Amino acid sequence: MPWTPDAVREAIDSRDPYRLRELAEHLIAAVIVGRARLLKSKPWLPGGDASKEDDVQDGLTALFANSAAILRKFGVHPEFRQSDDALRRFVTGVTYNVLQRKYQKRRVAWNQMREDLTAGDDDTSQHGLARLVRVIDLEEAVRSLSAVDQALFHRIYVEQQEPAEICAELGIADGAFQARKSRLLKRLRKYLDGDRDGSD
Repeated sequence: MPWTPDAVREAIDSRDPYRLRELAEHLIAAVIVGRARLLKSKPWLPGGDASKEDDVQDGLTALFANSAAILRKFGVHPEFRQSDDALRRFVTGVTYNVLQRKYQKRRVAWNQMREDLTAGDDDTSQHGLARLVRVIDLEEAVRSLSAVDQALFHRIYVEQQEPAEICAELGIADGAFQARKSRLLKRLRKYLDGDRDGSD
């Protein structure tokens, strides 16, 4: 049975586990194709840490979010013509755009991280330059942090939450947040500078 727009909406509204699983399996294949096309056309976007499983999950989440609002748009274009691969082409395009935004956001976050790590290096010494070069080891440095520091890093540089939002969630004042961020950056700098014994 082809996945027409009506069939897709019927599966979503029915909440029938078998039908939804059948739809999801069809969507996963299309999400993988969309991801592959993005990585082929813009291989510089994700960096070396792109996870296929995470990307597929993000693609499916976008499709089904808000009562499958995006998925329900399948077939609504005035020039839509049903074909056997219509849903695949639709999902491929959605995935391409969703993952491109995801990767671009992460690039902004890592750029911000680089700026924060090198803040205060107002000279052009070899030490400051070497530190910047070693930012490529940042993922390993983050893994060396405590669970608390990793959570703070994730809020600031991955989720890119605003300081006020982080303060509200953690129940701390702005001064305390800035102090924690400063300690976090200090630990990362020390690790990147070769001091890996964990001491401050």
